[in-house]
Parts: sequence; structure tokens; C-alpha cells
Amino acid sequence: MAYCQAMIIRVLSEPNKKSFWLAVCWTGLILFLSFKAPAGMPKVNILFLDKIVHFMFYFVFVFLWCRFLFFKQLTQKKYLIILFLISIALGICIELGQGYLTTTRQADFFDALANAAGSLFGVFLATSVLKQEKT
Repeated sequence: MAYCQAMIIRVLSEPNKKSFWLAVCWTGLILFLSFKAPAGMPKVNILFLDKIVHFMFYFVFVFLWCRFLFFKQLTQKKYLIILFLISIALGICIELGQGYLTTTRQADFFDALANAAGSLFGVFLATSVLKQEKT
């Protein structure tokens, strides 16, 4: 079991030609789910589940885009900072879009905060994991 988990982590953290398309698909999934009407989604009563989901979406978003940057050998801090700022801007734009463009969703400051926290954690973890894989 541990071997299987290690292989999955290694495959996901290994920058390769699929890095771009994985990141693009994940970005599309975030956009789709952010504007999808929540009516068909099952209700689960777990404290802060919504914030955890936001955190994880943006953590994976940043991780996958970092993976692409490592594949393209664009690992300078400026690219990682730009990626972090783009992820924050995307999260804020989506929250504003939910508030102003939909009738089934609402903007939430704490969702944007969870997005930013996931993005920040994603940058730190991705750089440490990907640098370790590179050496």
C-alpha cells in the first residue's frame, strides 16, 4: 500500500510532457465546478468542508502549474510568485463572478482566503517536492 502511494506521488510530481494538459484540465475543472449550480451536489455535514475543498482545489492548481514550470525549467522565484499571484487573482475573480454573475452561488471572502492558503501551501510543497525529484 505504501509503495502504491509513493508511486502515485512520484508520478504526479514528476514534470513531463503531460504537465501542461493536467494543469489546464484542473483549471477547467475549477472553473466548471465554481459556476455549476449546487443543486445536484450531495449535502455533507462536515465542519469547514467547503473551505477544505477550496484549499485543496487551489493547492492542486498551483502544484500542477509548478510541475509545468519545472518541466519548462522556469524555476526562478519570479515565475513562482507570478503563479501565486495568478492563482489569487483567479480565486478572487471566481468569487466575484459567483456573486455578480450567478443566482445560485454567492461570493465568500473566506472562500477566497482558503484559495489563497491552498495556493501558498501548493507553492511551498511543490517547490520542495519537485526540487527533491530533480536532484
